[in-house]
Amino acid sequence: MTTAQEPNILDAELFPSEQGPPHHLFDRWRENDPVHWNPSNPDYLTRMPESSGVKSFWVLTRYKDVQDVSMNQDLFSSHEAGIVVWQVEGDALERQRANFMMMKPADHNAVKKVIMPPFMPKALAAIAPEIDRLAADIVKSVAGKGQCEFVFDVASRLPIYTFCELMGIPEHLRDQVADYGNALADVESRTEHSLNPMIGLFGLAQEIAEEKRRNPDDRLLSVMVNDTTLNLDPMQINQFVLVFAMAGHETTRSTAAHFIHLMHRHPDQYALLRSDFDAHIENAIDEVLRYTSTTTNFTRMAMADTEIGGCPIRKGDNIYLSYAAANRDPMVFEDPHRFDITRANAKRHLAFGVGPHVCIGARLAKMQLRALLKEVVTRIPDIHPVGEPEWLRSVWFNAIIRMPVEFTPEQVK
Repeated sequence: MTTAQEPNILDAELFPSEQGPPHHLFDRWRENDPVHWNPSNPDYLTRMPESSGVKSFWVLTRYKDVQDVSMNQDLFSSHEAGIVVWQVEGDALERQRANFMMMKPADHNAVKKVIMPPFMPKALAAIAPEIDRLAADIVKSVAGKGQCEFVFDVASRLPIYTFCELMGIPEHLRDQVADYGNALADVESRTEHSLNPMIGLFGLAQEIAEEKRRNPDDRLLSVMVNDTTLNLDPMQINQFVLVFAMAGHETTRSTAAHFIHLMHRHPDQYALLRSDFDAHIENAIDEVLRYTSTTTNFTRMAMADTEIGGCPIRKGDNIYLSYAAANRDPMVFEDPHRFDITRANAKRHLAFGVGPHVCIGARLAKMQLRALLKEVVTRIPDIHPVGEPEWLRSVWFNAIIRMPVEFTPEQVK
């Protein structure tokens, strides 16, 4: 159990000081207190709209515990109290429960059946040439310059375009939707004087939804708006757009930036990748996802008295699923703090979650990463960060938000 001197996972300076998840802390807890009680931290000043406080919770640091809890939605609910560390109550909680990620299992399954087709292998194969073309255009736009800001000049552009195309978001609104998504992710930096990005995003979502009702098409948002079996209400549509505005590009953008950063820090691994890109890239992407865990956690609530890993859990307790800790569990990943693109079981990572709420866009994200990174490694192979990257100040995302890079300019042919 925790003591008065024990670090709190909600210490606002903990993640920034570590440039990501505090793995030294997770290692200690996993060895001595793997189901660790973390009390609510009043010093964690979140500006998340409609927050009524900050949760206390059990932190799970073992892979098996995170996996077991994730697989059991009946006992460990994402619906009852939401999935993030801040609390919401009353009408605000009901609005949050309209979110696809927080629906009751039956509702979640029904929606999932409707939205899955664009993310299935056959559909992805059909759009692969367009993704390859866009990746080439993005890298071409910077390749002759010798320098750029990698996160937004390169890493963010492909996932933003792709998720907007899938959703059917008009081109003139895409940058605005992406800006709102980024602002929603940057919770800890928001102040009471900031424009609430949720209000702006919901307004755009309603505008686009109305257009889809008047002029249906084959894009995902139109399917959601006009599906007569689901009959989703406006708040459910709003929440659907919110999820995709963040998840639709956050993981892909962040992983691409981490990839370049890690290859610079581990030149032996980069040399290996370059020696046979096609042979190593798939596993290299999985290893970067495992090593960085761009979405570090979600929470669940226990619906009955139970136990996790031998630790008694009471009904109503909150559970913090630390994907970052699980992905460095030495019981699953040998020498887990070593970055190794040939790791035999790298694909077992939980960076996309696991169970009923596994990320539906995981295949698409990896396809985009492969296309973009192939262009980078082929055309500007000596790319390297200039100075230290800037990390998002967050206990939720492990994200690089600014990373200037330099490289030998590509010669115009």
